[in-house]
Amino acid sequence: MLLSLILLTFCSCTPGMYEMLHRSIDDPVIVSPNVDSYAESSTIFISWDYDEGADEYILERADDHPLTLSFNVIYQGKETKYADCGLENSSRYIYRLSKRRGVEIFGPSTEVLGVSSLIIRDIYRNNTLEQAIKIDSIDYIANLYYNRAYNGLEIMEEDWYYVEVPPLRQAWIVVDDLQAYASDTLSYFEYYIYTRESSPVFHLQDFRIINNELETKKLYFKIYPAKHRFAGMGTPPGGGIVHYKISLVSITPIQTGG
Repeated sequence: MLLSLILLTFCSCTPGMYEMLHRSIDDPVIVSPNVDSYAESSTIFISWDYDEGADEYILERADDHPLTLSFNVIYQGKETKYADCGLENSSRYIYRLSKRRGVEIFGPSTEVLGVSSLIIRDIYRNNTLEQAIKIDSIDYIANLYYNRAYNGLEIMEEDWYYVEVPPLRQAWIVVDDLQAYASDTLSYFEYYIYTRESSPVFHLQDFRIINNELETKKLYFKIYPAKHRFAGMGTPPGGGIVHYKISLVSITPIQTGG
């Protein structure tokens, strides 16, 4: 009789009761949300990982401000993502995430910067070495963004490329900064040749990538924002998104001797 009662009780558990019995006893983990800017016009996408210890998530937003940040709740619920739509163009926002378990609130998290823009990022997702795009006969028109908030928070993008260079040859790369007006002026970008050097990019002035070895090599480099050009010197807020075109001009022998 007792065994039947135990089995009946176990079998009659509702899904909610089952989840409660098997729920983690740990407190929610406080981590910053992921904030994705420039993916869609006037929209910032915010997401976070599911937390077994949380009953619901509380997302807050504040306008970027030089003094006190005034946060307001823009989402409260069980979802793990939120699209912040209809935002003012070229505006910076600060986000933070809290979690509720029962009547207790955990958080908020550290703050994260997001930027609203009418202009969206390019279609290439080459912001890591592993996703580098090959530069050869095709010119690529792309863009890069950089933004800094009053409190020093930053967001930026970098673009990775590679070029196949024959033995003892050098590839000449040129960047057309579509916001520059005169040739050989300092652009909004810098370049970094993997494991070698970092230098400013001058508008329409080519730079070289050298293969000193006796076999063809894939040589990687990246284009990234020159922060002081986007947001000024020191630590003022500012930033934006700038388009550019990148091309392989030629591949020539390395000059040796006198």
